[in-house]
Order: sequence, then structure tokens, then C-alpha cells
Amino acid sequence: MTAEFTGSLRDSVGIEHWIAAPDDSGGDAGAWTSAGSAWAAVVPADLVGTSAVIGERRVTRARYRVTLRAGSGAGLTSRFRWRERILAVLRVEPDPRTPDRLTLLVEDRP
Repeated sequence: MTAEFTGSLRDSVGIEHWIAAPDDSGGDAGAWTSAGSAWAAVVPADLVGTSAVIGERRVTRARYRVTLRAGSGAGLTSRFRWRERILAVLRVEPDPRTPDRLTLLVEDRP
């Protein structure tokens, strides 16, 4: 792990995992449980043309790239708490050239 990568992890994020629990009706209930916190690099994702059109206006949610150390346990069933925001994981982007880190595309959710 290079000093440059370690120095870029400036944001503290809380990691939460979805734990499913079947309910009496056969559906899935569950809850978000805390998995601790980690240092991360959170940067805006510049995605052009990803806005959805609803009615006559465009609706966009802020998207970010979150980079963590590998082994943090974050994945598609995770979400992050960062600066009073909840960031839902949209995509996990592993890179075999950088096995010491994990990058995720996340979206700000209300």
C-alpha cells in the first residue's frame, strides 16, 4: 500500500450491512446493522447523461466513488453513512491492478 493511497483516505464512513430476516408472510424483512467505520476517499462521480426523466423534469441524485482498503467487508448489500448522508452501493468496481483497495459507485439516498 503506497503512502499516496493511504493519505487519500480522509473521510470517515460508517459501514452498514443489510441483514435479511424472513417474516411470517413469506416476504423478506430485515434491518441495517452497523459493521463499524472505515477511512475512505469519497469523491464526486462525474457521470454525464445518467439523469432519469420523470414527467417534464430531470431527476438526479448525487453519485460518488468511495475507495476503501480491501477487506473492509463492503459490497452490494452495504451502505455508507457519510456527513449526514446515506450512500447506497450501486456497483462494486474491483481492479486487479490495485488489489489493496476497493472502489464502489454509490448514490445519495434520502
